[in-house]
Amino acid sequence: MDVKVIDNFLDAYAFNEVQKFIVYNDKFEVFINTKVTFDEYSGKEEGMVKQEEDNWSFYFGHTFYVNNLPQSPYAKKLLDFFVPKFQSLGIFKSLLRAKLNLYTNTSEIKEHQPHTDYQFPHTSALFSLNTCDGFTRMNDGTKIDSVENRMVIFDGSILHNSSTTTNAKARYNINFNFL
Repeated sequence: MDVKVIDNFLDAYAFNEVQKFIVYNDKFEVFINTKVTFDEYSGKEEGMVKQEEDNWSFYFGHTFYVNNLPQSPYAKKLLDFFVPKFQSLGIFKSLLRAKLNLYTNTSEIKEHQPHTDYQFPHTSALFSLNTCDGFTRMNDGTKIDSVENRMVIFDGSILHNSSTTTNAKARYNINFNFL
């Protein structure tokens, strides 16, 4: 599967609503994850076994769905905005996971360890909620900038990595994984 980048993925109304209930909602809960990658998904088979232990190597997250089961009071609201678009692209089959990733600001861009979302072929769809200088780098070196309302679709079993941001308070994206 090639990497597909779709700008203006949601219509303006839907995008503003999603951004409002996640980014601009003081009551939206995020939870700390002390590591961005874990050994089983970090490319150790390619020789990348060093686990991140730097002060910037963490993120905040919010899990909406796991194995097609809601994990959040916001789960249905989120999918109501995205499912029609996913269906029109033919990628909405079985939802493995939907989660928010919030990477904090650092004084210089920091790239996280390469990882896979799952170790078997599947579709990943990464949606940017804000524009910043953070990015996702694919295993072939392709760098995809974080641009609000941009969806990046790729095989999540291929190594890729995230980054922090320097020009925004945080980098917000939603990661969807489908069978």
